Amino acid sequence: MSILKSKIIFLGVLLMGFFSCSTAKRVERDLSKQSEINNYFRGFVVYNTKKNKEIVNYNGAKYFTPASNTKLFTFYTAYKTFKDSVVGLEYAKKGDSLIIKGTADPSLLYGFEENKTLDFLKGSDKEIYLLDKGIDEPKFGDGWSWDDYGYYYMPEKSLLPVYGNIIEITKESQIEVKPSLFKDSIEVNNEKGLRRALNRNRFYVRSSDRFKERQVPIVTSNQLVADLLKEEIKKDVILINNKNDYYFKPFYSVLYDSLYYKMLHVSDNFIAEQLMLQVGNKVDSTYSVKNAIDYSLEYYLQNIPQKPRWVDGSGLSRYNLFTPESFVFLLKKMYNDIPEEKLFDYFPAGGERGTLENYFANNKPYIYAKTGTLSNNFNLSGYLVTKKGTVLIFSYMNNHYKGSASSRKKEMEVFFKKLYNSY
Repeated sequence: MSILKSKIIFLGVLLMGFFSCSTAKRVERDLSKQSEINNYFRGFVVYNTKKNKEIVNYNGAKYFTPASNTKLFTFYTAYKTFKDSVVGLEYAKKGDSLIIKGTADPSLLYGFEENKTLDFLKGSDKEIYLLDKGIDEPKFGDGWSWDDYGYYYMPEKSLLPVYGNIIEITKESQIEVKPSLFKDSIEVNNEKGLRRALNRNRFYVRSSDRFKERQVPIVTSNQLVADLLKEEIKKDVILINNKNDYYFKPFYSVLYDSLYYKMLHVSDNFIAEQLMLQVGNKVDSTYSVKNAIDYSLEYYLQNIPQKPRWVDGSGLSRYNLFTPESFVFLLKKMYNDIPEEKLFDYFPAGGERGTLENYFANNKPYIYAKTGTLSNNFNLSGYLVTKKGTVLIFSYMNNHYKGSASSRKKEMEVFFKKLYNSY
């Protein structure tokens, strides 16, 4: 190779590095200028996996309300705790009796066709008894908005959930409901303005309503679960007092990957909470989200840059506080622990699937990230694959803005495209 050619290559590499650095500086400068104009709070951290260094840090150490970005911590905690398959329930056989108890598996009658639990119960020739046992904490999480109880995204946590602890109501030419056990629990009422009574399973629709599907959480109980299972398997399920003198065995229902995909792709709050209940039981023998969080912070996330205030599995709570630096720290751990193709498959993909299906489109996906949305808050944390194939790890958090998230997404896309084209 000639000296002239070597110098040209060296100069090219030098210029590429210069332009990349200048892009990162421009991103930080533009963020600062926009923050002077707009009176909401934002933070943006970007880490270059090729260079093994942070290239953008704007308010990275500040605390934000993460919303459903919290599910990334839930995912990693469950991924580190469990192997392949979910224990769908535990069972004991005694004479002509089959005694079952819940294990916080969220998949039963919740759209997971591969779930084997119903076939197991239907195939038993014994009398079925359900142990009257609950979780070790309240059905709602700390900091959840109490008046969201009637909306699909806030079902109760429970030990043996069915149908995701929600019902589906259709009101077109007539009212239909699934499961049919609730057919007499629907009331046409034009004055209530509510979807459900606060503490009982009484559901309301207006006479003028027309909708194909409305999902409403139910008030759960073990007796209700027994009744719903009876309706589904066409045999009695009898509730009995909780006892400790049975030898229980695990029955496996679905693969954990199935839960992870649905939780992250569509941002399913219910699955997130149930996963953390399962973690709590695995590590501390208590169905407690709090105990799962404490364990994760102590054993999986010891070196996190800023210790979060982490109170639930889903991100529904306004009490949660995380920093962009902490999300990048977590995403780096995930990138190192999980093969890249498998890791990206867990995430929504820009312009292609999940909660990013209609955003950040490209010729092929370049954003693989988890959204986090509450009113006045929109966050996005994940991976950006540049035009040159470099993987950038990022967390972009927007808090306390007025209006819709669409404007925030347009602003974010400008920065993402700069990084995409520059690295």
